[in-house]
Amino acid sequence: MSALTPEAVRHHEFRHPAAPPAGTEPPRNGDLIGLDIADMDFPTHPLAAVAAHARARAGTMRYTLASETLRDRVAGWYADRHGWQTRRDAVLLLPFGVKTALRLALETCADLTRPVIVCTPVYGGILKVVRAAGADLRTVPLAADSALRYVLDPEELDRAFRTTGARTLVLCSPHNPVGRVWHADELAGVARAAHRAGVLVLSDEVHSDLVHPGGGPHIPWGAAATDRNWIVLHGVGKTFNTSGLGTGFAVTGTPEHRTALLRALGSWGHYEGSYFGDAVTGALLTEATHAWLDARVARIARSTAAVRDALAGLPVPLPSSPPEAGFLLWTDARALPAPPAGTDLAAWIHRETGVRMLDGTRFSGERGMLRLNCATQPHLLAEAMYRLDRFVRRLPAVTGR
Repeated sequence: MSALTPEAVRHHEFRHPAAPPAGTEPPRNGDLIGLDIADMDFPTHPLAAVAAHARARAGTMRYTLASETLRDRVAGWYADRHGWQTRRDAVLLLPFGVKTALRLALETCADLTRPVIVCTPVYGGILKVVRAAGADLRTVPLAADSALRYVLDPEELDRAFRTTGARTLVLCSPHNPVGRVWHADELAGVARAAHRAGVLVLSDEVHSDLVHPGGGPHIPWGAAATDRNWIVLHGVGKTFNTSGLGTGFAVTGTPEHRTALLRALGSWGHYEGSYFGDAVTGALLTEATHAWLDARVARIARSTAAVRDALAGLPVPLPSSPPEAGFLLWTDARALPAPPAGTDLAAWIHRETGVRMLDGTRFSGERGMLRLNCATQPHLLAEAMYRLDRFVRRLPAVTGR
């Protein structure tokens, strides 16, 4: 099967897409193509299955102690992949994913008598968790240039800390949905502002291992901070497409944070670590997976670049933010006509094309923005682009030209 390339999409070679992988059928007109959920339509590394099978063959699925070897591997992974030397005793192994970990950190370590700041647009799960924790959510818009490249604005955050009295910032790094890998100068400015205001920074870094070639490096918040008032939240779910395991880990800035999180974990009825999750995570966070992951990220980068080019080449061009990490595209569809009353743009496109995306309003973004997932098979992306092309060509504003 030929790869989806910008040239192929631009010249509509996807009108007759190459054969899909063995055992599958090409999508029929009207079949759902789901580009909405943020996981990959690719297998994980074979070592994940080997580790899970080994645990299953042991014959017992009992309580387990948190793996001290895994703490070392988390610290080693940060050192090898991100150049961050962190302490193994700062690592907390969690039996759930980053969203739940964020809720735990908010309710345990944050001052929820004061507002919590989040930069928007941002992954809607973060917004839901902050509200569910009972926090007074305040948003600070990311600034975007004419190329739809978003930047952190330390001055705006400094102003927000001073005027609202907020003592917590939830950071998304790299950013979902705009795909930015925050630069050292951006992070340094935010770190200075957070330190001046005594702000706890909770950094969601689940896309940090998926930085595109030329798009980084990713700088973990713990490496950028000027103090120890932070908690970094991560896991292998996005990196290796194992989100179904429901595991993650936190790196804490202070022993007090770690102790508080561990105590709260017990009050929720959980133990540190996971019987299957620790085994799979430990197998994946090794040098044996580096080359495989590099190849996976390169493939993702090619797909997102191709889809971005295709969207920009539609009869009504739809520009996207330049992706620097991950497999998501934040697309500006505000040039399209407004959807029918009572529906949002993503729902309208889904109804007309069978291509499902997420509407920008879910991210506290502007109406007319869309987020779509590019981590699926080339023939599905090609078909999705073809359907969007036909949809746009049918719009009155296009047919009347």
